[in-house]
Amino acid sequence: MKDSNTDGSQSITHITLSFVKWVVITVLSLFAVTCVIGLGGYQIPFWPEDVEVTNEKPFSKFIGLQYRLTSELYAHAWNDFPDKEKILVVTLMQPPGAKNRFVSYRVTLQPGKVVRIHSAWRSLSLFGYSYYYHISIPDTDLPDGVPIKMNAGADGSPSMQYYEHIQSNKAFEFVRFAHGIRLTAAHPST
Repeated sequence: MKDSNTDGSQSITHITLSFVKWVVITVLSLFAVTCVIGLGGYQIPFWPEDVEVTNEKPFSKFIGLQYRLTSELYAHAWNDFPDKEKILVVTLMQPPGAKNRFVSYRVTLQPGKVVRIHSAWRSLSLFGYSYYYHISIPDTDLPDGVPIKMNAGADGSPSMQYYEHIQSNKAFEFVRFAHGIRLTAAHPST
């Protein structure tokens, strides 16, 4: 003989576990779809826009500085698929780079090429914030009027694996002290 109380509690437990299982499956499925859409390059309508952090530390000390490429990089021209002629942004990537329907073309940047940092930006990605600079690269076959992005570390510095800081005349300042004037670096060499 079965106890009617036991059947009722098992039934409630079974229904609860079944409900929890479907909620978990639904949440994981939605997360997977969001990842696939995000990695596929589609713009998600509710995704927040990038925020300029040019005047925030540590990024403010890198604005206006010039860096020389120390190794080969690719400048990828990302398009507004299916319109491959409309270039939205150019990003710098190390080889082997990327090849897909969203890349119209890429330009190889040889070591020695100079880049100048103009502004700093924060972008929300699936795994937290990432930071990048808008830069200019003179004497390249890149489109005019299209932002060029260079990744930045959380400490604000470009990757020393690919860039070296160029000391320029504008990077010095005169400082008065008790015994005269001395020349010091306005921005620390990175």
